[in-house]
Amino acid sequence: MKQGDKFVLYGLIVLAFILLIEYGFFQRRSDKVVVIRSDGKIVKELPISKDTLFEVKSKEGHLSVEIKNGKVRVINSTCKDKFCEKEGWISNIGESIICLPNRISISIIGKNGEKIDTITY
Repeated sequence: MKQGDKFVLYGLIVLAFILLIEYGFFQRRSDKVVVIRSDGKIVKELPISKDTLFEVKSKEGHLSVEIKNGKVRVINSTCKDKFCEKEGWISNIGESIICLPNRISISIIGKNGEKIDTITY
């Protein structure tokens, strides 16, 4: 490996490290809010930092939702396929869990109206 190659490699490593630190800093700094919608209407807005367990009802059924350690998940649902339960934990702004049969959605947004225009997995 030549001297110039080492310089480029070290530069890329430092840049990646700086980007990771900034991403983590901004994610922790933002106040995240869990927004629960039932039948298209907002029924609850809760801070993601407060651990809680609650029930969400709609005309079609209900869900049991858990917020713990800055994450959200559905632990019980009355729907048939239980895709909402299988989704698991979500914790980042822009992520959501949707239960179509029960017409309930759970989303994480930034308290200051922060929005994400795209997410790639």
